[in-house]
Amino acid sequence: MDTERFKGKVALITGAASGIGAAGARRIAAEGGSVIVCDRSFAAAEQVAAEVGGQAYELDVTDLDRTLEVVNELERVDVLVSAAGVDVCDTVPNTSPDEWRTILDVDLTGVYHSCRAVLPRFLAQGGGAIVTISSAIGTVGERNRSAYCAAKAGVENLTRAMALDHGRAGVRANCVAPGLIDTPLIRNGKVGGADDPGAMQAMVDRHHALGRIGQPEEVAAAIAFLASDDASFITGAVLPVDAGWTAQ
Repeated sequence: MDTERFKGKVALITGAASGIGAAGARRIAAEGGSVIVCDRSFAAAEQVAAEVGGQAYELDVTDLDRTLEVVNELERVDVLVSAAGVDVCDTVPNTSPDEWRTILDVDLTGVYHSCRAVLPRFLAQGGGAIVTISSAIGTVGERNRSAYCAAKAGVENLTRAMALDHGRAGVRANCVAPGLIDTPLIRNGKVGGADDPGAMQAMVDRHHALGRIGQPEEVAAAIAFLASDDASFITGAVLPVDAGWTAQ
């Protein structure tokens, strides 16, 4: 590992108190970066920030004013990792309007809010890297995940649009699309959750060519690559980290 890849850089990570966001914070800090740990759970954000030597902010990404406030308080931002997310597992008829709005507000509009907050800074300073988090089912779809599929598909195309809009200004925008990853979001969900471990293994067997669930650290490695100068000629990409799910 190149421990100096993010030396002198500041990464703001949303949803950074657990799962993929926390793993991304640890990876970027391990490679020399300063990390701004943002999450709606401030206590959990403080724990991760203490671990990585970063700063913690309470942030609900559905609140644009608060998102702008956090970014404006920072002296520097070089990288945005938009990892905040929630899930509801159901079909359209069984997904309530409130559940639909919650998923879209956090998983898609929350990405827009985060990017809207940092992009003026990136444009003014002549560049920056955005890494969004989608999902394999943002590309191929999945049963009983209608709202989540819709939101993650939106994240992927939003990322492409930002890459096209701002590439000449030195801003790169890329997306990581994980498969089933061993995170609280998956473990506590209705599909393959802690109450039905057999369903989890069935999903792994059906979707993952590698035959196992992924780890947050494996996704964090892809995030760090796309956020770093090693990916300097990559923008508008959706990188599957899905054990072969979308190769099927």
